Amino acid sequence: MANVAAVISSIRNIMRQDRGISGDAQRLEQLGWMLFLKIMDDKDQELEVIKDNYVSVIPEKFQWRNWATNSEGITGDELINFIDSTELSNKGLFLTLREIKSPTNPKRALIVKEVFDGTNNYMKSGYEMRKVINKLNEIDFTKSEDKHVFGNIYESILQELRDAGNKGEYYTPRAVTQLMTMMTDPKLGEKVLDPAAGTGGFLSAAIDHIRDKYVKTVDDEAVLQNSITGWELKPVAYVLGLTNLILHEIDVPDYHYIDSLKKEYNSIGKKDQVDVILANPPFGASIADGVETNFPATYRCKESADLFVVLMLQLLKPNGRCAIVLPDGSIKGEGIKSRILEKLMTECNLHTIVRLPSTSFFPATVSTNLLFFDKGSPTNEIWYYQHKFPEGQKSYSKTKPLLVEEFDELKQWWLDRTENDNAWKVQVSDLINWDLDIKNPKILSSEVISLPKTLKALKQNLASFSDSISLLDISISKQNNHVPYKISQLLKRIKEPFELENNIKYKRVTIKGNHNGVVLRDIELGSKIGTKNQFYIRKGNFILSKIDARNGAFGLIPDDLEGAIITGNFWTYKINTDLIDGEWFYYFTHSFNFLEICKNSSTGSTHRKYLNEDIFLSQVISVPKIEEQRLIVKKFNEINKLKSLNEEIQDLSDKLFNGFLNEYY
Repeated sequence: MANVAAVISSIRNIMRQDRGISGDAQRLEQLGWMLFLKIMDDKDQELEVIKDNYVSVIPEKFQWRNWATNSEGITGDELINFIDSTELSNKGLFLTLREIKSPTNPKRALIVKEVFDGTNNYMKSGYEMRKVINKLNEIDFTKSEDKHVFGNIYESILQELRDAGNKGEYYTPRAVTQLMTMMTDPKLGEKVLDPAAGTGGFLSAAIDHIRDKYVKTVDDEAVLQNSITGWELKPVAYVLGLTNLILHEIDVPDYHYIDSLKKEYNSIGKKDQVDVILANPPFGASIADGVETNFPATYRCKESADLFVVLMLQLLKPNGRCAIVLPDGSIKGEGIKSRILEKLMTECNLHTIVRLPSTSFFPATVSTNLLFFDKGSPTNEIWYYQHKFPEGQKSYSKTKPLLVEEFDELKQWWLDRTENDNAWKVQVSDLINWDLDIKNPKILSSEVISLPKTLKALKQNLASFSDSISLLDISISKQNNHVPYKISQLLKRIKEPFELENNIKYKRVTIKGNHNGVVLRDIELGSKIGTKNQFYIRKGNFILSKIDARNGAFGLIPDDLEGAIITGNFWTYKINTDLIDGEWFYYFTHSFNFLEICKNSSTGSTHRKYLNEDIFLSQVISVPKIEEQRLIVKKFNEINKLKSLNEEIQDLSDKLFNGFLNEYY
């Protein structure tokens, strides 16, 4: 996949040049409908292949493939007229889609109509619009490694606009949506709601969960189709969330563009209540004037997350289950928050709180908690579980995000709970003012005691960071002795075929797109793996996905995946270390040039492109002598050292803050 953040940044810069767009709100709305049209058409083309007689509800003339995909297509005034024309004899895209009807698929047509009824085209320059369209075409939604790409896009939008911290919107990592869904276990026939649905991460996780565990028949699927509901206030998130559900095979999503907090609290009755709520409500977001008056006076406040808790308690059926993300500030027993927490623990059994490190929602650094509760009986005791960074890691980042595999230990503990270094139990009778901000008692005292050592370590790291920057030489002096080599001279295809044995467990891998490397997928018995003919892989070799190499799905095989297995869709190569240094090649594969090689070596139709090995191996790259390669590797390693020091400084700063806080108070 293209670098989403870079694409969104480029689009924003292009839109700035258009006199018709004023401010970020209009940019977001403009981007929203364009993304919707592209995604809708991508899905339509997929459905045309897999479903007999499927016909898109969007008229052929206005299907993205027919007017937008050609980079040299219509532009200038012709493009603006194509979009905006209100002439009855030559209706433009907006007027046509606002009036759209389909006798064969009326509900899907209604979705398109609702999206375009609520949006506008603000761009006045067809030349700038063509540039935006061409940029959007760099994103391939059909070949993303999973459908969570919409969250990545919205995260990039928020990050680019610097709205994430200002409006309280934090993209929920897929690992978190999967964990919360798995532990809550929504079942077939249960009504599932996310009242702050965003791009649909929780809802898509619930759909996948129910399909995998409970859907066995066509009738079961029909039940699922009517079980998922989402509400969202932000226009771009709404459009992306709506489309996300469509791509998860929900034909007509029960997904609405509304402000959940404006629902009349006292009018919520049994017919409105649901079995399961999964949500990450906005923290510290601004709310509409007077919204708090919808709630009982005892719980009125201006904090959006707190109001969402009150709303969810009203929306949850007796015996219903809820998992919600809340910041530390919302679980402290202070003022109105204390009364809200009392209501929660009086009406529900708050059985588990999972505490996450501060960078779990990177790039946000807010400390978060996952609360799991069942409605119907009061809370007597609460289990806490402190999630820790993987060994050797000091924080989460774009390249080292929170992974669902990190929760394996938590999942095992969940079924057989005992106190340990990460888990502790608190009696509700011991709480003060219903305050749930309870630190891990096994590490709290040591953090306070080590306060002077933490300060000393922080000073040492800051000094090392300063010294490293002053010594860092990032000048690039390319020599004239580079030699052109075909990739076939640098990489040799390796195949170790074998047939699975039923009683042996095998490590299976997946290759993450966008340069995120090779990771363990799972460990599975041979008897449970469908494809019996597989291949072994070896550490240090280069591996790529023939399907998604053009989207950055390649990397070096780490030591811990020695002897893991792959299907024929993955190819492995031994690196010719006589000509190239392994680390130099690793960094080269992260470059734009190598990604372009993979894209240019992929052949097939727009949505069925695969890497052509002959073309790939015939590509020529310029290779310096080994000495220069090692010098470049040294520079990269020095920069990586700075990155590691920066992570340690962040970690020590957090510890110093928390330690000083606890020592003072």
